[in-house]
Amino acid sequence: MSEQSSDYDGAWKDALRCHMPRFVEKYFPAMHAAIDWTEPLEWLDKEVSQVLGQIQRRNREVDLLVKTRLRSGGEQRILVHLEIQTSFEEAFEARSVRYNCGLFWVFGERVVTLVVLADLRKDWLPQEDVFRVADFETRMKFPVCKLIARLASDWRDDTSMPVQLARAQIAALRTAGDPESRYRAKWRLVRGLYEQGYNTDQLRELFRLIDWMMHLRDDLDERFQEELIALEERLETPHLTSLERIWLARGRVGLLVTLLRKQCGPLSEESEARIRKMSLDRLDALGEALLGFRSLQDLEAWLDAAERRDP
Repeated sequence: MSEQSSDYDGAWKDALRCHMPRFVEKYFPAMHAAIDWTEPLEWLDKEVSQVLGQIQRRNREVDLLVKTRLRSGGEQRILVHLEIQTSFEEAFEARSVRYNCGLFWVFGERVVTLVVLADLRKDWLPQEDVFRVADFETRMKFPVCKLIARLASDWRDDTSMPVQLARAQIAALRTAGDPESRYRAKWRLVRGLYEQGYNTDQLRELFRLIDWMMHLRDDLDERFQEELIALEERLETPHLTSLERIWLARGRVGLLVTLLRKQCGPLSEESEARIRKMSLDRLDALGEALLGFRSLQDLEAWLDAAERRDP
C-alpha cells in the first residue's frame, strides 16, 4: 500500500471469530457467564448481512451474529448480535432497536445486542432507547463497552489480547491522517509486546491483528520492519523467524486472494479469513492448486481437505 489506511472491519471480524469467548469475557463479563461456551457457536454472517443491509447500513461497521445456548439449560438459545461502533452516530439507540427487532422478526428468536464503542468521543455513551406515548412504553437497554474509558481506568495495566486490540483501535483512530504519528503509536504498541511475556504463537497472533488494524505507508512500513528486526537482535528473542514469516505471509496472502478472485469469483469473508491464517507452507500449496479451481466450491473443498490433513 502506498497510502496509510486501516481495515478495522477485517481485524475485528477476524479477532472475534477466532477468539469470541475471550473478547466477550473481557468486554461483557455478565453475558460471558450466561453463555454455555461448551456448545459450538453457529455463525450467521450471511443472514445478518441480508437483514442489516435493508436497514440503512453504513460503511465501515462490524456486525456479527452468532447463535448460542445459555447456561440456564434446556433448549434455550439466543442470537448474540455484536456491533463495533468506531464513530459517533446520531440516533444510534433507535437504529440499534431497528436492528434488534429486524433480526427477531426474521429469525423468530430473541436477540441480545452487545455494543462496543470504539470511538474517540469521551462523552458519548448510548445505552438505552425509550419510547413513550400516554401509558404505552417500549424500552431496550443494551450492554456497552466503551473502549477509551476502560483503557483509561481498569484496563490501564491489562495486557490481554482483547485489551491490546482495543489499544490498537484507539491508536489507529487518533493517528488517522498522520502517518508519522501512526508509525510511532504502532511502534510503541508492538515494542511493548516484547516486555509482556507472550510466547511465540501469542505474539504472532497479536502482531497479525495489530498490523491489520494499523496499516502504515510503504516507506514507514519498511522502516518499521527494520526497527523490529533490530529490536529482536538486541533482545536476542526467539520470535524473529516467526515475525519474518508474518511479513512474507502478508504479501503472499494478498496476491493469492487477488488470483483466487479472478479464478473463482468473489470470496466469502469466512474463506478470506481462513486463507489469512494459513502457514507459509500451506499458502505455497494453495498457490500450486489454485489453477485447477473452477468455482468457489473447489476452493472450499480444498480448504476443508487441507485443514483435515493439518488441523
